[in-house]
Amino acid sequence: MMRKVKRAWPLTGALILFFMYSPSWAERVYKWVDEKGTVHFSGDESDVPEKYREQAEKKSLPEEAGQSEEKAKLRKQHGKGTKDRLAVKEKGGVDKNKIESDVIDSVKTIFSLWKDEKYDVLYEYGDQKSRRAVNREDFKHRMKKKGIKLASSWETIRDIQVDVKSATLGYVTAKIGFKPTQGGETKFRTETYRMSLEGGKWKINLTKLLTAKI
Repeated sequence: MMRKVKRAWPLTGALILFFMYSPSWAERVYKWVDEKGTVHFSGDESDVPEKYREQAEKKSLPEEAGQSEEKAKLRKQHGKGTKDRLAVKEKGGVDKNKIESDVIDSVKTIFSLWKDEKYDVLYEYGDQKSRRAVNREDFKHRMKKKGIKLASSWETIRDIQVDVKSATLGYVTAKIGFKPTQGGETKFRTETYRMSLEGGKWKINLTKLLTAKI
C-alpha cells in the first residue's frame, strides 16, 4: 500500500505543475513596438493597433509571474492611460454655462461700481497685471477726471456675450452706454474686455476702463 502511495506522488506533482502552468491558467499578454520604437503591452488583443497585430508577440504569463517586469509595464501603461483619460475628461468637462454666468455677474458688478463712482472698490476687481501698472490712488484720480461716465442703469451695459477660452480666461463683448460728465446724449460703443479668474474672482483689465472713450 505504501509503495503505491509513493509511486502516486510523482504523478500527482506533475499534474499540479501541468495545471499551474497550463495556458488555460495563464494570462495572455500582447507585446508590440510602434514606429517610434516604443514598446507597448496589453492584455487585450483589441488594444493592439491593427497595423501592429501581425507583428505583436503573444506571451502567456502564469499567475505566479504577476510581479514580472512585463506585467508591471502593462500595469504602468494602463495606469498612464487612465490618467490621460481623466485629464481629457476634466478638460472636456469645463462647465461653460457656469463660467459664463459667473463672468457676467462679475462684469455687471464692475460696471455698477463704475456707474456709482465707487472706484476704490472697483480697483479690487482689477487683474494683477493692470494693478501693477497703476496704483489705487492714481486709478481713482484718473477715473474721476475722465470726462465721461456711464449711462443710466438700463443703458449701462447691453447684449453681453462671453467667449470662454479656458476655466480661468474669458472675453466679454458688450454694448456700453457712455455719457459726457457735463451732460449730453448717451452714446453706445461695443467693447471687448479680457476677464481672468484670480483668487476665486473674475477680474478685469483696469487699463481698458481707463482708456474708455465716447
